[in-house]
Amino acid sequence: MVRIALSLVALLSLLTSAVAQNPPTGRDTSYRSSASCGWTTFGVLARLVVVAAVAWCFPIYAWAQTKSGPQGTETTGPAVKQRANSKTTTRTARSAPVAGGSCDFGVVITTGDEFTVQTTGLTIFQNKKTVVPIPGWGLSDLIFARTRAAIPAGASVLRITYNPAKFPPRDESKDTLKDRLVRDPNAELAGYMREAVKGTNCRHYIQILNAISPIGSSSYTVRGFGILNQDVVLGRRIFLHALAFVRIFDGRAFAIVRQSSALINLDHSLAVQRFLGKLVGGPYRELPAESFPTHPEDAADNPALRDGVRAMLAESLDKTLPLLLGRRPAARQSDTEQR
Repeated sequence: MVRIALSLVALLSLLTSAVAQNPPTGRDTSYRSSASCGWTTFGVLARLVVVAAVAWCFPIYAWAQTKSGPQGTETTGPAVKQRANSKTTTRTARSAPVAGGSCDFGVVITTGDEFTVQTTGLTIFQNKKTVVPIPGWGLSDLIFARTRAAIPAGASVLRITYNPAKFPPRDESKDTLKDRLVRDPNAELAGYMREAVKGTNCRHYIQILNAISPIGSSSYTVRGFGILNQDVVLGRRIFLHALAFVRIFDGRAFAIVRQSSALINLDHSLAVQRFLGKLVGGPYRELPAESFPTHPEDAADNPALRDGVRAMLAESLDKTLPLLLGRRPAARQSDTEQR
């Protein structure tokens, strides 16, 4: 369009120039004045026509450029729309699973990631206990893996996150004879589990927690996972222990269906094992004296202690859980305390 307008301008310019350079001659001389005036008027009108044509052409050209756009930008609109749609599709595909869905077994692990370094002796001045954090040992993951392996194939399993901050610590001052006569432990445990699994809907719930056992015939106890330095007159003995307890709850009334300490030796009850001279009611092994950490916090970085606890824990769960889940004949219930 611009080229046409420019060509029109050039043509009219040549025409007016030619008329100006070749005025009428001969008998038309008498009319020079009127003709010159006519040609001048014609030239002015021609230039106005050219200007109007150019002005009309440029908006059309600009509108055409805006409509078509430069090369490679014709799909800008659809491309943006397509990218937006792809983002929407991706977010929909990554939607989180619906909470509170039904399942066959819900697993709650309340052992915690802690390791106890403990010393006992003949006097109270020898008694020391330090709790060391061990998040890198992966005990909770191990417990869930062994529990999942013990559950019958095809059953749906939900791992339930435990938040200890939601539950107040146990008040030992209220654990008196009067309180034991009045309180209903089963009702307390049912209420505890209802709160722990709130928002879920499972047919059964399995809780894995720490067990507590007396040390021999003394009044001292060990709990959960740890190492014991028994400092006596004839020397000292070092014991590594991994004490866990298993409870299975009904998912409706939250009554305890079965419960037991996680044991490796299933031939005798814990009472019989104590009678036979077992120092700790549950999995433990004696270690060389140098195995006891010089500083309690060193235990967290000791691979021998970590692997020993993991091995005893896995073996005890692999032997106890199938019995409680009915995959083998039921074993006797343990009389070990649990917490």
